[in-house]
Amino acid sequence: MSAQDFGPTREQLAAVFEYAGLDIEPERFEDKFEVYRSTLELIRKASVTGIGETVPAAAFKASWT
Repeated sequence: MSAQDFGPTREQLAAVFEYAGLDIEPERFEDKFEVYRSTLELIRKASVTGIGETVPAAAFKASWT
């Protein structure tokens, strides 16, 4: 699958949220799935090509503690 036609499945998107430690209610996930999917698709399309699978801060967690 090329970066130009990337569209994450529900399972892939759920894995991203789980990896990032985000608890999303199932109803909200279903209601907002298209927004989440299209946002990740846009990020993927805007990512620099030629340096691998790098996407900007996909599951970045910052903390001062």
